[in-house]
Amino acid sequence: MTKRTELIVRGIRGGVLVLMPDAPWKQQRDMLISRIQSQERFFKGGRIALDLGETEWSEDNLDKLLRDLADEGICLRAVLSNSSVTLESARAFGLPTEIEGDDRQKTAPPKPETGSRTVWIDRPLETDEKLIVDGNLVLFSDLSEGAEVLCSGSAAVWGRLDGILRAGCANEPDCAIHILRLGAGKVFLGGEAVEIPRKLRKSQGITIRKQDGAVRVVSPVKK
Repeated sequence: MTKRTELIVRGIRGGVLVLMPDAPWKQQRDMLISRIQSQERFFKGGRIALDLGETEWSEDNLDKLLRDLADEGICLRAVLSNSSVTLESARAFGLPTEIEGDDRQKTAPPKPETGSRTVWIDRPLETDEKLIVDGNLVLFSDLSEGAEVLCSGSAAVWGRLDGILRAGCANEPDCAIHILRLGAGKVFLGGEAVEIPRKLRKSQGITIRKQDGAVRVVSPVKK
C-alpha cells in the first residue's frame, strides 16, 4: 500500500474529507490543527470527516482531538481508518466510521494536475447543504436557496445562484468568481460581501474579481 505523505482535503457532500498523511497520531493531530488555524475562515463552523489511515488512535488520543476541534469551532462527523484500534476508539465516542460514497478501497484519491487544485461538481446541491472545497471550484448546477459553498480559490457557478457563495477564503491572489445567472443569492469574495449593481443582476454571465484592492463586477456579455 502506497503511503500518503501529505495532508489532502477533498470536498464531499455535507462537508469536507481530510486525508491525513501516514504519521504518528500526535503528528497527525498537530498537522490538522495547524491547517485549520492557517485557514480559519475556510474551516470555521464546518463538519469534517477524517481518514487517519493505518495510524492507531486510542480513546484518550481521540478525546484530546475532539476537544481541540471544539476549540476551533469544528465538528468531527466521521472517522475513517484501516486500524481496528482507531475504529474502536471512534465507535466509543459514537462517531460513524463510514461515509456515503466512500471509495477509498476501490481507487486512490485523484491527484490534480500540476499547479491545479480544481474540484468539479456536477450534481445539484441539497437545501441546507454546506460544501467546502480546498482549491478552485466549478459547479455545473444551480446553487439553490439554503445551500452554501465555501472555497479557498476561485469559483464558477454554471447555473443560477440563489444560495450563498464564499470564494477566495484563503485570500489567495487573483481569485475570481464567475456566475452564469444571479438569482437571490449572496456572494462573498475574500470575506467581503459583494454588491451586484442593479443593471448587472439580470446579465447572462458576470465576473467578480479584486483589482487594485477593490472588488470589480463586470459582465463579459456585450449587449
